[in-house]
Amino acid sequence: MRTLLLIALMVGLVVGSPLPSPARAAAPASTSTPSWLSCPDAATLRDARGVVLLVPGTGSRPDEAFSWGYQRALTAEGYATCTVSLAKDGLASFTRAAVRVRRAIRVTAALAGRRISVIGHSQGGALPVWAVKYWPAAAAVVDDVVSLAGPFGGTQLGNELCLLNRCSPLAWQLRQGSRTVAALRRAPLPARVSVTSLAGPYDEIVRPQPQASELPGAVNIVLNQVCPADPSEHGLILGDPVGWALTLDALTHPGPGDPARIDPATCQQAFIPHGDPAGSPVFVQSILRFALGLANPTGWVDAEPALPRYARGTGAGGR
Repeated sequence: MRTLLLIALMVGLVVGSPLPSPARAAAPASTSTPSWLSCPDAATLRDARGVVLLVPGTGSRPDEAFSWGYQRALTAEGYATCTVSLAKDGLASFTRAAVRVRRAIRVTAALAGRRISVIGHSQGGALPVWAVKYWPAAAAVVDDVVSLAGPFGGTQLGNELCLLNRCSPLAWQLRQGSRTVAALRRAPLPARVSVTSLAGPYDEIVRPQPQASELPGAVNIVLNQVCPADPSEHGLILGDPVGWALTLDALTHPGPGDPARIDPATCQQAFIPHGDPAGSPVFVQSILRFALGLANPTGWVDAEPALPRYARGTGAGGR
């Protein structure tokens, strides 16, 4: 039953510390690779079925979000993974984080010597979409973007955090009705980049669903549309087998993920294939960092940060 996913994560909490993951990214592939980008060696990238850049969400680090689930599953399917660590653990400006993700995309593609795919969680699902929309050089080297609980419509949580007109820059940027969200939605998707936006039906962070994760031009799927009993919320989506099946479908077919190609038996699976339920509690560190970071008044500001000049219209942002 799908409710076993919840049980699996609770078991992991009891078991204790995460197990080592064979899918964790190795040391940087070359001296020109920035310290915040981690990739395996050149031979691994060259010989892999494909190369995927993983982008964590707000308050999260790559190992917390992906080492116990997506990195293991991707490795088992023959993919090599690179990971990008966001500045200040993704608690700083969205548009500045997008600049780092743009560079991560271009460096990863250069190391791989081919087009790559990008999978991101939460804010990390929206950042690569911003990058391919506003920077043609990034779009030219990306095949698929798969977003897990991305805030493409803004989140009501941001409006609640900014209720007194003072909150973190990121909360301003990702609230419903923000200029940043409008710019993210307004810019057109490049023709060669397929975007699959997946959302959990019970997401308590990016809400309300389905509006909060809907992106014009993308294939937008709430997971209980595929499996009615799907229990996923903001964190559980990282271990959800239906989300994984749709992600793999996007990676292995032209265009975005298609629910019609998903095996109905997926709805009976409890956890992402090849995942480590005992390792999943490491994501609790991301939750704590998220809550404490956004609640820290020392970083609050009185208004949404100004949009970069390139995003004030509909044009691209250059290279």
